[in-house]
Amino acid sequence: MPIALHIFYAVMAFVFGSVIGSFLNVVILRTPLKQSIITEPSHCFSCGHRLAWYDMFPIFSWIFLRGKCRYCKAKISPRYMIIEAITAVSYCLAYLRFNWSWELAYSVVLFAVLVVLSGVDIDHFEIPYWCSAVVAVLGISAIFVFRETPWHERLIATGIVIVLFGILVLIGGMGGGDLQLMAGASLLLGYRVFAALLIGIVLGSIYGAIKKFRDKKREKEIAEKIRKIAEEWYQNQLDQDVGFVTEGHDDIIVGSISDGNPDIEWEFLEEKVWKGLPNKSALSQTLREQVSDEREGGFKIYIRGDEIQRVKYSRRMVFGPFLAIGIAVSWLIGIVLIGWYMGFFK
Repeated sequence: MPIALHIFYAVMAFVFGSVIGSFLNVVILRTPLKQSIITEPSHCFSCGHRLAWYDMFPIFSWIFLRGKCRYCKAKISPRYMIIEAITAVSYCLAYLRFNWSWELAYSVVLFAVLVVLSGVDIDHFEIPYWCSAVVAVLGISAIFVFRETPWHERLIATGIVIVLFGILVLIGGMGGGDLQLMAGASLLLGYRVFAALLIGIVLGSIYGAIKKFRDKKREKEIAEKIRKIAEEWYQNQLDQDVGFVTEGHDDIIVGSISDGNPDIEWEFLEEKVWKGLPNKSALSQTLREQVSDEREGGFKIYIRGDEIQRVKYSRRMVFGPFLAIGIAVSWLIGIVLIGWYMGFFK
């Protein structure tokens, strides 16, 4: 193929990716809210004005409008442009890597799903089930389309990943959505999934360390606020002789904050160490009223006898986007990475 035509196709892949990225922005915003992605026209979320086609030109509209709505001048998040650019670049790289092939067709679907699940995970701390299902369908069909990777290799990789992530889910290190995603990716990638895991874990660990350092002060503030609420509530339990941990015993009240709403997981109480049952609704209601400025996190209230010993609070972090990066890189150059790694043992 002439180099000029090759460059033309690469540019077209970039343009096509940017258009798909613009649509993916709509999917990321609307599907978690159960809104239509087809019938409802695009509009400004601030003033409600319907957007014209020249307001939605991928990447460049945001730049030309300087990140503001043409009609009400409200700020528009740069994330719209970033998602369009990421999708455009990923489609261009897929064409350059695979040219016209079945791998390119798979890339169009795979990269779109990875972008969507990353955006939704960042916004709502969950990976949509349908995204994991699409990756799994790609993996199952790959068994028949890409026969150079044996079917048993894909199944062995899937089994290992399910066991590994199953353990991480049980100890709280990962979410169920991460498990579903990587199980589907294992069918698609085979042994290349371990390169995806390594990339995702390394990137996630770096981000987690930075986030933990950045959030340390805020976590202490929220923990202190929860501690004061819990102490007042528990003292009321003791005064009324309602429900409290008996002397010489201890227990932990486990709770979480989701979309700004605190909730207690009362099923984890060790009821045999309590004298009566505590007034659960009182603590839950007070937490919802007074801890409303925090988005996502988990907390533990440690109780021993007649006192609240301490409260630990940690903000949640997303892991889906880093796993998505690992999957994308492994899909593009996983064989190269594994070959490079194995070269150290020759």
